[in-house]
Amino acid sequence: MKADLDYLVTTLSEVHPRLIEGWSSDEQAVIKQAYKYAETERTAQEFYFAANEIVMLLHDGHTMLGIAPLVNAWLDLPLFWSREGLIITDKRGQLRAGDIVTAIGGRSIGELEQALKELIPAENMNWVRSTGATYLRTVTVLRHLDMIRDGQVVVEALRGKQNVSDVYTLSANYEEGYNPYPSGREAFSYSIEDDLPLAVFRLNECTYNAAYREMVKQFFSEVADKGIKHIAVDIRNNGGGNSVVIDEFLSYLKVREYTGFGALIRYSPQAKQANNLEQDQGFKQFERGVIQNPAPAGQPYDGKLYILTSPRTFSSANWFAVIVQDNGLGSVIGEATGNRPTSYGNVIPFSLPSSGIMFQTSYCSWERPDPERDPAESVFPDIEAYTTAQDILDRKDAQISKLREVVRSDLAESGQFR
Repeated sequence: MKADLDYLVTTLSEVHPRLIEGWSSDEQAVIKQAYKYAETERTAQEFYFAANEIVMLLHDGHTMLGIAPLVNAWLDLPLFWSREGLIITDKRGQLRAGDIVTAIGGRSIGELEQALKELIPAENMNWVRSTGATYLRTVTVLRHLDMIRDGQVVVEALRGKQNVSDVYTLSANYEEGYNPYPSGREAFSYSIEDDLPLAVFRLNECTYNAAYREMVKQFFSEVADKGIKHIAVDIRNNGGGNSVVIDEFLSYLKVREYTGFGALIRYSPQAKQANNLEQDQGFKQFERGVIQNPAPAGQPYDGKLYILTSPRTFSSANWFAVIVQDNGLGSVIGEATGNRPTSYGNVIPFSLPSSGIMFQTSYCSWERPDPERDPAESVFPDIEAYTTAQDILDRKDAQISKLREVVRSDLAESGQFR
């Protein structure tokens, strides 16, 4: 454990941009306590949470320890965290889709929110709740929070005005359950509405390759052929990847230029080795720059653009929404995202030498294109469409429904649709 803590603290100290000036005295006290905890024999799961307290000091959703290898059993109860609360998405035992959870393992929702806030590296509560809906199903977290009794977990919920509950055993299998943000399994795909001049490009991963470039090209070709003037990019299930996908997509718009992110890059031997950087120490500040948009082949798209977001929208996907919103290129529809617009990013993966626990740390700090919009904990939608318990029960896609409503309204105002 000491070897792992040495490696973790040293790596974070040398790589993370927040630690250019080192740890504060309060943070050093937390680190000292972790070393003291490690003086007594612990399980890998117990050690994970002690080491995690160090990572939590950075308040960076990108910098985290990997909990997945420590999980070997699950609570078989699909959950989704909305603004109304923690909602059950599929029937299990006595509990049904649409029921609102009031307690798990004897802990109230308020207690669970606070506990998760102290366990999940995040920049806002959207990410804590969204990620927490999965964390609360893991035996590792349930055991850590002392929520298991005789191998079972009691779950209490509210159905209308009726209190309901059931007792669940843990399962070796994980079933994700109903996804309120339907998207398919592909990294990217698109569809054309049957009864509206609307096309939706679904981007579940920011994967930049030849297949992506070809699909974007086909998308805009079909949009042009059919005279479609309303398009949307669905990034509700997108946790990030390569931000170049944004530039590729926007290159087909009738936009001459737009402002990109500013950056502070911290150089280190680890960052140089991982990304072939030009130096291995120091840091460099890059100001926000104007990105010249190349003229696309054929007719550039000059219609309306919408971005669909959710609390699962993170990292490079968050960038997509930020660039569109800050540059006035379109409207964001949906829910507040799980990532700050100005935040850390560009991660390097590592493995602790003794326990083998995986972790990653940012080495860049990014500044949104429009600094006047800061400080902000999230990308907040221009047009709100939050998933409710009733939407879960009705299997209604709240964001797509709102998108269609907006398009119909726009068409009606222009006299094209009645």
